[in-house]
Amino acid sequence: MTDTIKVARYRNFPYTVNYTVNGGIKTYQWAGSRGDKTDIKEVPTEVVDWLLMTSGCFRDGELKIIEDTEEAKVIASNIDDPESYKNNTHTRAELVKILEGNFMKMKSELGKITVQSEKQYVLDVAKEIKLDANSKLKFIAEWIGAPVDVLFDE
Repeated sequence: MTDTIKVARYRNFPYTVNYTVNGGIKTYQWAGSRGDKTDIKEVPTEVVDWLLMTSGCFRDGELKIIEDTEEAKVIASNIDDPESYKNNTHTRAELVKILEGNFMKMKSELGKITVQSEKQYVLDVAKEIKLDANSKLKFIAEWIGAPVDVLFDE
């Protein structure tokens, strides 16, 4: 049995977990991804279990369990809304593939995302790769709820 589970932060901004243990607080911090580099931390199993029971960080895609062990796979199977977890957790490479792919496929895949911070991550990746297809830019702006000239004015 493993004492730790690898947990990744795919989005490009920090995330912090404060876990109370033995009367004190243990802090786990992810810096966020930078380009193709993902921030992965080994976290005690009891912290992952606590997060599953008390927060929506996995369901909302804030953190992702790296399913590289049997125990990690079992723990990931306990996420209360696996569809939301899958739809709101994308690596940068997955988003690049979606954004550079077929427009209708992009529209379908992005339509499954329900968490605002994942939408912001999609927007950040679109800007990083300098997405320039007007129909895609217009769709992303409408999807986020902001004018296209405000989002992509850089």
